[in-house]
Amino acid sequence: MPAPGLTYTLGDSTFTHGPLGTPQGGALPEAGERRRIAFVGDSVCYGFYASGEANLTRRVEAALGTGAWETLNFGVPGYNAHMVSATLREQALGFHPAAVVYVFHQNDLTNATWADAYRARPALFRERYDLPAPLWKRSLERSRALTWVLDRARRSPPATDSAGAAPSAAPRELSPYAAALRRLLLEATPQRAYFAEHLSAMRAACEAEGVAFALLFVPREETLALDGEGAYRAALAGLCAERGVTFLDAQAPFASAREALYGDAAHPNARGHALLAAATLPWVRKMLR
Repeated sequence: MPAPGLTYTLGDSTFTHGPLGTPQGGALPEAGERRRIAFVGDSVCYGFYASGEANLTRRVEAALGTGAWETLNFGVPGYNAHMVSATLREQALGFHPAAVVYVFHQNDLTNATWADAYRARPALFRERYDLPAPLWKRSLERSRALTWVLDRARRSPPATDSAGAAPSAAPRELSPYAAALRRLLLEATPQRAYFAEHLSAMRAACEAEGVAFALLFVPREETLALDGEGAYRAALAGLCAERGVTFLDAQAPFASAREALYGDAAHPNARGHALLAAATLPWVRKMLR
């Protein structure tokens, strides 16, 4: 969880956390006169490449009218479904929202089945993801020197085209990592089963408090470009229907857009977050009238 009062920058993005660490901003559990919508998720929800007013949470708040509504961003980089579910139940509901939106990303299934075993392992042998990775690669991922170099590289401004948008070459095939993430949901894996239980737990926790709950699907760039039949989207929508969870689809508006929507292969940029907000608003307005 981000530290209380934390403020830092990542590239062009600035993040400021409240006295409790989350959510972003200065919110406290007492809601005051404004009604609240809580967003939970990982770094996509958090706002890499789209912080502040560009973030989907702030866009939803602005569209609803900031005088009557307040959106709270409980996204934390690196969180999986296990952690998101705990955040919703143990933190977000304590802020008395009228609705909760789970901003789902495809790596949310990783590590969710092994949370207790993960904590019990010596630090040197903790995989970042529960996908196959050699020891040398896991060690490099924890290297402070390498982290420093990569962070400086990410801060370098990308080349832009004549319209001011960073060019993005469409992937021709799924990377091994993206293919592994795809299998976690499309096949009968333990991760899929455990993720389904998390969905049920989040829905039940919200229902017990009279809070509306929905999942917003955010496709990875590779999935958007190569999953022409929408198999991943269909599987996720089916799982949501099975567990009684409202499914909000961002794949369709992303697929029809003709502009750069990603800051990197995983995180939508400000343009992408505008489409995410547009995919969320109809349900929010319907549920909260």
